[in-house]
Amino acid sequence: MIKYFLVGWFSAFLFWAFSISWLFDAVNYYGAGNLLSGFITILLVSYISIYFGIFTMAVKYFQNSRFRFLILPSVFFLLEWLRSWIISGFPWLNLGAINEYLWGALPLVGAAGTSFIIVLVIALFFEKNNKAFARTLAIGLCLLMAFGPGFTQKAGQEQLQISVIQPIDTNLNEIINMTKEANSDLVVWPEAVALYDKTIIDRIGEKNVIGGFFRQEGENIYTSAINLETQHFHDKRNLVPFGEFQPFGNLLSSVNEFFNIPNSNLDRGASTQKKADWSALICWELVFNNTFTKRARGTDYIIHMSNDMWYGDGMSEQHLKHARMRAVESNKWVVRATIDGISQIISPRTEESSKKLDKKTKGSITHTITLNKKDTFYLKYGDMPLLILSIVFLAIGLLNRRYEK
Repeated sequence: MIKYFLVGWFSAFLFWAFSISWLFDAVNYYGAGNLLSGFITILLVSYISIYFGIFTMAVKYFQNSRFRFLILPSVFFLLEWLRSWIISGFPWLNLGAINEYLWGALPLVGAAGTSFIIVLVIALFFEKNNKAFARTLAIGLCLLMAFGPGFTQKAGQEQLQISVIQPIDTNLNEIINMTKEANSDLVVWPEAVALYDKTIIDRIGEKNVIGGFFRQEGENIYTSAINLETQHFHDKRNLVPFGEFQPFGNLLSSVNEFFNIPNSNLDRGASTQKKADWSALICWELVFNNTFTKRARGTDYIIHMSNDMWYGDGMSEQHLKHARMRAVESNKWVVRATIDGISQIISPRTEESSKKLDKKTKGSITHTITLNKKDTFYLKYGDMPLLILSIVFLAIGLLNRRYEK
């Protein structure tokens, strides 16, 4: 079994080392040094590779089970789910998110469910019993991913013209000047451009702005998205470990001093927050399925604001892909504003999306979106149906394996 684990772990290590090499830039942003940043990056890549190592062990363990075509996708789904929760979670580049040509089932089961379907299809093609049925089902699932509702969703009727600002830095005066030049119903700023102060409202004139700010409430400081006109806000819940909070409390407080990290004591937003017609996902909240479904459910459109400067040049395209994925999953427009790129106003229908503001390009985009309060099946129920099924299928497999012994 160890051999199978190592094969899976090493394969995953190569994939993650190539895919998230930008972690090095994130760790080194405040000057940790190349040697230490490299060591920490390798440590993180080694950790997340463990999950695929466990999966390849499961392939060996259940190889003779008559239920393996259901067990293996269930194991894979549960491992991706666990990766999204353990040690604050790293739900990045799930299998179902990688290939945009296979997003047809996203409005039904989301990216995590698409991971389940992909592994199920592979298992069905290797199924030795009832080959005709297994191959037919596999082909049907492939057609669902390639031509399903993710590619045929309809737009809403009501329209809203929106501008996003990409300022390159957090110079508030320049951001306000760019806002005054924008000709739209609403202007969206990136994440954490300033400490929120109501005097900002007077400076922007009659513009309707949703901006990213540090928000202070008593002794607590949050990263928030705030509508300056209505004063409605969303507080960031999924904080970046070490960069925005200490995952182990004061135990590793000396780490922040060494890394020179300035914002490592931010407070976490509440799990349930007051709704508005818009919903906000701040930075990597975007990739947490539970946060996304809970926040976007029942809203007209989604705002994603971020500061990807920490991560160098390699991460922005992947972050943008996750934003596109969320648009398809929800059938709602995603308005993405970042400090230094990539910004875009994203439609669930690719051809309707705005142009992109590329990395390190200063400017703004104005585009008209359509509003849609109706939720997709996935937005209503999230990962829960498949989570329950996966637990049941795994339990059946374990019991059957025990009976066989």
